[in-house]
Amino acid sequence: MNYHEIIAAVGEGSAHPGGYQGTLDFIQSVGVVPGMRVLEVGCGTGRTACLLAQLGAQVTAMDQSVIMLEKAERRAQQQQLQIEWIQGDITAIPLRSDTYDAVIAESVTVFAADPVKAFREYHRVLRKGGEAWDRELYRTQPHPALEREMRELYGNPHLPDAAAWMRMMQDAGFRSVRPWVPGTGADESENPGPNTTQGQGGKNSSFDWQNAWDPHRFLDLEALQDPAVRTFFKENEAFLQRYRNHLSHGVFIAEKY
Repeated sequence: MNYHEIIAAVGEGSAHPGGYQGTLDFIQSVGVVPGMRVLEVGCGTGRTACLLAQLGAQVTAMDQSVIMLEKAERRAQQQQLQIEWIQGDITAIPLRSDTYDAVIAESVTVFAADPVKAFREYHRVLRKGGEAWDRELYRTQPHPALEREMRELYGNPHLPDAAAWMRMMQDAGFRSVRPWVPGTGADESENPGPNTTQGQGGKNSSFDWQNAWDPHRFLDLEALQDPAVRTFFKENEAFLQRYRNHLSHGVFIAEKY
């Protein structure tokens, strides 16, 4: 099984850098108001989509994986939430232009062969004044083996640094591109500091066990018996420890004018 198949099998709801606590902190900071139209791309098993719906947003959630979407729908049913689930590709989103107030992606764009093409799609489906919120892992300093090992482990074709992520959003037509700084809302900052939130690559991390617990997770128990799954998680932990000084993560915010 590859990375995405393993995540689907174990029903992980917050595999992205920063984890679920990072999502909670960001959503609380930017403010989601009832009736806000939000599209989540690469929604996985639907944990973030359900959080947004609980806050009153009108949520559309998209993923390529049928297994992920099935688990996401079951999660929403358990919580009695109304969410529109669709299957689709982030580089060819099957939705109308100029529709959403926000597009949220959590460690999704990094897997696109052409991130600028994905960003153009986020830009297209947003209404004027809408924002893209993209949480991504990024490289803080070069290492000759880093990108090769990432491709082998996760399958992503590249790992930009923070400045490159923001340039790609600008190339896709976005303006007012800036990193979110935890604790300061959506304010601008020219230099996103590394290791500022809990999760992959974070030196100053403190794990939030309460928010990590996911009561609506659907786990395929047979996956735990698969040697490939156990091997992946061991390699994942070793990779993060080996390159912790070369990686960080953050949310990049960009506006459609």
